[in-house]
Amino acid sequence: MRQVICVGLASLITACATGRSAQATSVGTAAEQGRPFSEAAVTVMQAYDLESRFDDAVSLGQFASERARTLKDPGGEARILAEQGRVMSRMLRHQPGMDTTQVLDVLRRARHLAEASGDARARVAALDAEGMFHYFIVLLTGQGEWAPVVALFEQARDLAASSGDSRGHIEALFHLGLTQQFQGQAEAARSTYARGLALARASNDVLMESYNLRHLASLDEDQGQLDSAITLYEQSLRLREQVGFNTGQMFALVALANVRSRKDPKDAQALALSEKALALARRVKDPAGQREAHISLGRLHLRRGDVPAALPHLEQALSNSESHEDWWSAVDALLELGRAHALLGEKARVEERLRRARAVASSRGLKEALEQVEKAERELGYAP
Repeated sequence: MRQVICVGLASLITACATGRSAQATSVGTAAEQGRPFSEAAVTVMQAYDLESRFDDAVSLGQFASERARTLKDPGGEARILAEQGRVMSRMLRHQPGMDTTQVLDVLRRARHLAEASGDARARVAALDAEGMFHYFIVLLTGQGEWAPVVALFEQARDLAASSGDSRGHIEALFHLGLTQQFQGQAEAARSTYARGLALARASNDVLMESYNLRHLASLDEDQGQLDSAITLYEQSLRLREQVGFNTGQMFALVALANVRSRKDPKDAQALALSEKALALARRVKDPAGQREAHISLGRLHLRRGDVPAALPHLEQALSNSESHEDWWSAVDALLELGRAHALLGEKARVEERLRRARAVASSRGLKEALEQVEKAERELGYAP
């Protein structure tokens, strides 16, 4: 991935120099030189994103969009802004208190420029990025409806397919699969992921192949097909390591650890995988990765019956989740803490954790999280 960044930065420098020369000759030539610059900028931003260098990606986007405007490349400027907005949307999970109106403003500028330019790839990128913003809002806050999110991804998918934008097509398909999966439409999601996987393999798109494999694995896990899930998670993890996708590696490691622990609670490799995820998250200073790894380690220790080892991880996960306003993860940590107190016979603490989990899920409108709370209440014999 560092090689991609170095090559991309070299391309940016070359494009900047060529662009200055072109501006000295004619506006038409400047416009022609704008596209290589924009392509290089998007490539480097995507590489920064994979390395969890979100601030670097956003800073480059701010510089590059202004440069693309100078070079009179509205389509390129739209693609840069769409990528910037996509990264900022992802940052909603990592940085509390982000101004969502600022993110949406970037995405709407991208959409406006893309439509005005008539650039099909820019329009696909802008539609898909705006869809991802609303996807994260619904998922993390419980606010909004799925229908408008689905509509944006469907528009991106159809336009990408008709214009021959293979990467845009694969991304939009995958994001549609996410909306189906989180709405409980497991078979529809499986079909969408399988189609995206076939297209990714046909175009040798390793990153998107890893995404589809990871979510096909999660569907298998949900159905209790643990051996198949382990195989798919391992394939996804190898691909993410291959492309240097740090954030993806963290979540793949945690997912693989969880399913291995479900199959065998004493599996030592499961603990090692989650510890590796935590070490990676700390190295790249990724708070979302850290809380996922802490929850995973807490859960794995509970399955092994080691409550004293589990509690510090779960308390850290809860503190991290609340400080970063990740209410889904906060509910998850509270439920695992409830299970820990149940193993210690601390009924009052169990009830307190479950009450807090219900309050968070209800106040934040997290319907799926509330279902998990109700399941835990039945499991632990607590009636609110």
